[in-house]
Amino acid sequence: VAKDKFGNTFETNFATYDGNLKVFSSSGSTNFLTKQGYVVKTEDVLLDNIKNKAFSNKNTIINDIQNNEIFLENFNYETDKKIFKSLGKIKVVDKTKNFYEFTQIYIDEIKKEIVGTDAKAYFNDKSFKFNEKNKPRIFSNVINIKEGKSNFVKSNFTMCDYREGDKCPPWEIGATNISHDKKTKTIYYDNAVIRIYDIPIFYLPKLAHPDPTVDRRSGFLPPTLTSSKNLGTGVSLPYFFDLGDDKNFTF
Repeated sequence: VAKDKFGNTFETNFATYDGNLKVFSSSGSTNFLTKQGYVVKTEDVLLDNIKNKAFSNKNTIINDIQNNEIFLENFNYETDKKIFKSLGKIKVVDKTKNFYEFTQIYIDEIKKEIVGTDAKAYFNDKSFKFNEKNKPRIFSNVINIKEGKSNFVKSNFTMCDYREGDKCPPWEIGATNISHDKKTKTIYYDNAVIRIYDIPIFYLPKLAHPDPTVDRRSGFLPPTLTSSKNLGTGVSLPYFFDLGDDKNFTF
């Protein structure tokens, strides 16, 4: 068991320490607990007390204080700034079993936030679905995840099922920025473009609607395609007005 000057504790069955270089290195299975309460399970850690860095090139699992489970192929931890960094195949699973995939990640223990690039977010929480066939997901250039809010930069959101050949979904909303406020249970869009089979139909500079966990509130409902002999093919983007416990209408 070793403890560095920043209060991080390392546990392993075999380790060496170079007093001149001030480098602690473990061999084999290694667990360490950061001062901020993050639990790290990994192998072959090298802790440089001069450069204030700890790193490993082995598979790593991090459990943060928001109950996220983070799977990494490697990590670099700045012990003074309390920031984890990683490149490669990265997966984050939150406490409601939603999961996120990244190619690069930054984990800030002080701000309690996760920033990932080339991101794919899959929402598996049943409360986020209207029915079992829904596959709610957001593909984004950058995702910023905090305890009360998630932010998605240059993103596309859909709830449609997957199509063969990785074809475009029947409908999706693209935006320069999508933010999900978990406290107000509202999703906000900047420069939203609604596409039907990848064809842009509507543009709205600002758009907001309740997330699917809300049972009843005014807002847009999912778009649908309609077809009839008299009117032909059409697109429906209904808006639900909540006028009270026993009153509502849809436009």
